[in-house]
Amino acid sequence: MKNYFFGIILSFVCIHMLFTTTAFSEDIPSALIAEKTYHFETVIEGDRVFHDFIIRNGGTAPLKIVKIESG
Repeated sequence: MKNYFFGIILSFVCIHMLFTTTAFSEDIPSALIAEKTYHFETVIEGDRVFHDFIIRNGGTAPLKIVKIESG
């Protein structure tokens, strides 16, 4: 009888874990970038140039930017 109840409880726990993982959840971040590259005009060596990229989170979870590279 104890094994029967243990099996039922284990089944419920497994089903709960299956449906609460991020693979099935709608809470995921989504980076939306309108302009992925930008090419500067001719620049004199030593001049500082700037450009702002707008990154918007289209998802519902926090978006973490962990690495940015310039080319």
